[in-house]
Amino acid sequence: MELRHLEYFVAVAEERHFTRAAERLFVSQSGLSASVRVLERELGAQLFRRNTRSVDLTEAGWALLGEARRTLAGARAAKDAVSAISGLLRGTLAVGAEQCLGAVHVSALLAEFRGRHPGVEVQMRQDGSQALAEDVGTGHLDLAFVALTGDTPSGVRVIPLATERMVLLCASGHPLAGQEAVDWKELVGETFVDFAPDWGARAVSAGPACCSGRQDQRDG
Repeated sequence: MELRHLEYFVAVAEERHFTRAAERLFVSQSGLSASVRVLERELGAQLFRRNTRSVDLTEAGWALLGEARRTLAGARAAKDAVSAISGLLRGTLAVGAEQCLGAVHVSALLAEFRGRHPGVEVQMRQDGSQALAEDVGTGHLDLAFVALTGDTPSGVRVIPLATERMVLLCASGHPLAGQEAVDWKELVGETFVDFAPDWGARAVSAGPACCSGRQDQRDG
């Protein structure tokens, strides 16, 4: 099984389209399709359901996807380890982060890292904490800065970096506006503009206070 075949398979799985996957990898569509067929013959299973409009993973394809990502990540790590022996760190660092993490200055950290290791390509993606943590577990991301409140995915280690207080924002004329502190019980029945359901801050606020109230499912 060649790494190139796994790379082509992952690209098609993520793009859900052979043409877009070929464009992403700068290869011919015929060559990419041939590599996927070779991989399917080697594994003895169909990996994609193809039609004129879309490409979907079969059950075997879903089973392979996580392992393929981990294998490719391991191969990159092995190559980077050898490069590090010569004193020059190379490769790709895939980083994820929630959009509004005030306790960690992610952009400053990445800028400092790039300054020290200009040979490393940094790829950045923003999403909800749970989705980012799962991508770390599958090897799709190398690390992520998250506000994780749910279960930790298998293979992921969580390292606490900072804590941040929850702050209530309300209009100046709201009955709670003048208070120094607000108890969770005082928020029952209030309507909130909050983050997407899979963001850490949403999970924290939705637990004690919002189970009895209403919450607008809008980003904000």
